[in-house]
Amino acid sequence: MQNQAPKGAEIRCEMTKPKKPYKPVPQKKLAYTVFYYVMRPFLFLRYGYRRPKDLPARYAKEPITVLGNHVSNLDFLFAAVAFYPKRLNFLVSSHFFGQKPLALILRMMQCVPKEQFSADVAAIRDMRSIVSAGGSIGIYPEGEVNGIGMTGEFPDSIGKLCKLLKAPVYTVRTKGAYLSRPKWGPGNRRGRVETDILCAADAEEVKSLSPDELNRRIAAGIFHDEYAWQEKARIPFSGKNRAENLHYLLYRCPKCGKEFTTRTEGDEIYCSVCCNRGRMNKLGFLVPTRERDIIPTSPREWIEYQRQALREAFSDPEYRLTAPCFLQYHIGEKKLRHEDVGEGTVTLSRDGIAYEGTAEGKPFSFRYRLQELYKFPFTAGLHFEIPPAERTTAIRPKEPQAVWQFVLALPILRQTVKEESEQ
Repeated sequence: MQNQAPKGAEIRCEMTKPKKPYKPVPQKKLAYTVFYYVMRPFLFLRYGYRRPKDLPARYAKEPITVLGNHVSNLDFLFAAVAFYPKRLNFLVSSHFFGQKPLALILRMMQCVPKEQFSADVAAIRDMRSIVSAGGSIGIYPEGEVNGIGMTGEFPDSIGKLCKLLKAPVYTVRTKGAYLSRPKWGPGNRRGRVETDILCAADAEEVKSLSPDELNRRIAAGIFHDEYAWQEKARIPFSGKNRAENLHYLLYRCPKCGKEFTTRTEGDEIYCSVCCNRGRMNKLGFLVPTRERDIIPTSPREWIEYQRQALREAFSDPEYRLTAPCFLQYHIGEKKLRHEDVGEGTVTLSRDGIAYEGTAEGKPFSFRYRLQELYKFPFTAGLHFEIPPAERTTAIRPKEPQAVWQFVLALPILRQTVKEESEQ
């Protein structure tokens, strides 16, 4: 006679089964409708947002692919309201699924996790599954919220992805969200947000156009320069401490040329060495405090001045951007922030990015070639991430203003090397 399993064994076995993997499905009508009727009046009252009229895509039966510029963490809210009753499943960085409370919300919203700046077969599979089931996809192809208010480059693979999804492609250009809530600034500024929506390619054109042509149409549809728009719109954005934390991006003084000497206080930005001083007005532009001060008219122009300095530095093949730093891993499941696990030196050069130092009490180093790098996701004044790393890894320079310097330097270095190879 065979021995019987102890009572309760099946229960214990059931409890030890691995959790069912998360598989996003098309948005549920009831939950999305509740979300819409809450968010539409909120966005109107808080940001003066009115959704565009006469948008046929809202009522089309077929799924659609929506691509937008990404200047604020709020962009998806405006897109979701603009396209309703179309229900969008948004592509979201996998990093945000690393915090349990936030991951629960993202799963409830049926967001699709995607590894930043790398090929993610699982994400492509999930998006195709959603479209096949009648759902629509929302994507911000830049891959992260940019820090300057002007649309940046995005991977060439976006056009190929649109062809794989086989759905009509729409673009949404959000204007005013950067000045309302910039990535570098705390809090919100009350002004006005608008969206422009265009059909970049219908279903037949998605089939017939090349990925490159789709990319060109998408780029034209989502490109936005917040300060060029504001020069004509002249919309006041009221709020306190408008310049606070802006020095994390504007790290080089345009008067004395010193780096990491700028500081902000309230609406003002100044150099702690030469006392060059300016302020941010209600329109979001910068103005000099005195006649002798040298202040670019906008953060975008100031950043271009910093870019030029980096271009000149990288024209020397031997130049290396180096900084003492802390190595960070994402360890805590209940928070998004990374934690220091080591200390060393980070170097960006034509060879790529390298770290030499310690990790978790032991000697540690890594090196990734320039070809493996696309962008450094960042938090202004805190750290920048290394997407190719096997585990979630970030670099926290000991000089907080150096974060943006490395972020700004990578695409410049990539472009410099590309141009040299073509000569």
